[in-house]
Amino acid sequence: MTKKPNKIYIISGPSGVGKTSIAKGVLKRLPFLKTSVTYSTRTKRLGKKEDKTIIHVSQEEFRQKINNGDFLEWAVVHDNLYGTDLKVVQDKLKKNSLLMNIDVQGALQIKKKLPQKTVLIFLKTKTIEELTRRIKLREKMAAAIIQLRVKNAKHELSLAKKYDFVVINERNKIKETINKVVEIIAKN
Repeated sequence: MTKKPNKIYIISGPSGVGKTSIAKGVLKRLPFLKTSVTYSTRTKRLGKKEDKTIIHVSQEEFRQKINNGDFLEWAVVHDNLYGTDLKVVQDKLKKNSLLMNIDVQGALQIKKKLPQKTVLIFLKTKTIEELTRRIKLREKMAAAIIQLRVKNAKHELSLAKKYDFVVINERNKIKETINKVVEIIAKN
């Protein structure tokens, strides 16, 4: 039996849909998957343990990395810059498949650059009302930020049709959602 070629599996979806929780659950179930490194200009979240795959940098440092061609993709998300380290992806992809949790803009950029190696999985809730509820519960945010995230979510939902798979992350059914994503990865 021949080994399946290494791929990039990307989980995307609106803010509050559960991308990080699902990605962590999938990584526990499929330890052969590796993660990438994301650079971000977003400030660290107070009182919350930060993900080790996020490197916080200044706007100036980020712009320099863009100019140096250091990113496989980069995008502005909720008024912050995010980018995926090209060298890390290239190095890890030689040995393993990757699971990445990135925004819709970045996911579509990677799919365009590496169409045969990329599998896009879009997470969503059943309704926009459920998503809005999750965004409000997530952390203390100003009303304007909540509005921005809901507005961005509507745009992101309109792009779900460009994804290879769409999975509904229902309330209180995280294990079922993880199982669906694991099944997609196993078959692709």
